Amino acid sequence: MEIDRPGIESSAEAFEIEAGELAAFVTLMGEELDAIGDFWGDGKEGVTFFKGQDGGMGYEAVTGQVMEGIDVFHSAHQEIATRLRAMSGSVAVADWESVLAILETLPPPDPGTPVWGTI
Repeated sequence: MEIDRPGIESSAEAFEIEAGELAAFVTLMGEELDAIGDFWGDGKEGVTFFKGQDGGMGYEAVTGQVMEGIDVFHSAHQEIATRLRAMSGSVAVADWESVLAILETLPPPDPGTPVWGTI
C-alpha cells in the first residue's frame, strides 16, 4: 500500500485543530466548575457539597476526575498528530505482510494495562 502523505498531514492537522478546541473547552469548563463550587460557599452545606459526605465523593473530587480525563483526551489528540507526522515522514511504502509481521512480534495486550495513555 502507498502511504498518502497529504492525507496523513491533513489528519494530523485536524487533530491539532481539535486539540486547540479541546483546550479552549477545558479552560471554559474549569471556570464554570469553579463558579459552581464557589456558589455553595463556606457554610456547612457548601463544605459537604464540595468535600463529600459519609465517605462519598464531593464536588471537588468529581470535577477533578472530569478535568483529568479531558486533559488526557487533549494530550492524546496532540500525540496522535505528532505520531501521524512522524509516520508520514519515515514511511513511503508499506505492504500488509510487513505490517502484519511487525504486529505479530508485539506481546499480547495486558487486560489491565491501557494500550495508550493512562487509566
